[in-house]
Amino acid sequence: MNRRIPTFHGGRAILTRSLALALLGAILLVVGVFVDPTRFFYAYLAAHAFGVSTAVGALIFLMICHAMGATWPVAVRRLLEGIIGTLPVLALLFIPLVFGLDRLYGEWLHPESIESEHVRELVLHKTPYLNRPFFLVRTALYFVIWIAFAALLRGGSIRGDARPELAGGGRLRVISIAGLPPVGLTLSFAAFDWLMSLQPTWVSTMFPVYVFAGGFVAAIAVLTVLAFATERAGLLPVLSSSHYYALGRLLLAFTIFWAYAAYFQFMLIWLADRPEEAEFYLHRAHGPWGVVSVVMVIARFVLPFFVLLNYRIKRRPAWLSAVAAWILVAHYIDVHWLVVPDAPGERAPYHWLDIAALLAVVGPCVAFAALRLRGKPLVPVNDPALPAALRYESV
Repeated sequence: MNRRIPTFHGGRAILTRSLALALLGAILLVVGVFVDPTRFFYAYLAAHAFGVSTAVGALIFLMICHAMGATWPVAVRRLLEGIIGTLPVLALLFIPLVFGLDRLYGEWLHPESIESEHVRELVLHKTPYLNRPFFLVRTALYFVIWIAFAALLRGGSIRGDARPELAGGGRLRVISIAGLPPVGLTLSFAAFDWLMSLQPTWVSTMFPVYVFAGGFVAAIAVLTVLAFATERAGLLPVLSSSHYYALGRLLLAFTIFWAYAAYFQFMLIWLADRPEEAEFYLHRAHGPWGVVSVVMVIARFVLPFFVLLNYRIKRRPAWLSAVAAWILVAHYIDVHWLVVPDAPGERAPYHWLDIAALLAVVGPCVAFAALRLRGKPLVPVNDPALPAALRYESV
């Protein structure tokens, strides 16, 4: 390209602020370990699952773009690569959860403590799969696969900035096509292991689809916010309203897809009326959690759906970015709703530890992403599809 593309130069300020927030979150979490250790681990798992689902959602979106040979996403591809570049940090941030397995997954780690004989037999039947060593091996495998494919795609793209002969998408397309099945499967099993097994008698074949849909739309939301912020900072070439319209259509489509997965999971479990399945929703249908469930449906689906139906909003970057930020907050509410109601005892739905855990997880991820992008252009400058991507127009 003849157009000059600036490199990312704001890494130091972002790095300092995000690390400061991460340090604040870590200090609060240390206090939380002594105040309420059980609530600490549930809050931390919710924050970590929020981060992983978004990062892996971005990885799947990037792989789909490469596999399809899509043109317009090339204009924002480097931002996606920045999101998936946080996966090594998320792998390290899983380590604190290793020390809380007994508090999070005590039922299947110690089935002998279950009072109900029927429930105990159900859990004992799953012990060949649900046991500590195999759980940790699977978790390590998930991160190895995610990080490996993210590194291959990100590294191949960045190498193209220095060596134009490597900037074509052929090799990245092959990697993406080969990687989509293992990445999708590992995300599904991570959803089973980390979230569903909090209540080990509960089963739902729709659950990994639900988790994928949430993470995928959250990844598009992050991408939308980053595109708007970096373009306004002059770090991206000017994007047309068509680029934002394309992102807005994806936000709308996968908001609907999330609602589809959520509704049919609920409907099938309601119709089957099996106690071990219905218990998941019973925990979330009464008291304060019943209110949270209603709020989540409105925040996660109803409001974004009706707002994103508007054609003009999808073509206005500032408005679309605000809607995307709302969707991202709603995704955290959703993941929190999957995790925290399974904590033992009667507890308020939200706690200051939730904010602390978010800071401690998201802060290092933002800092690491900024550090890895520093000094690099925020578009793949030598990609032959970039000129057409920047000229993209839709009706």
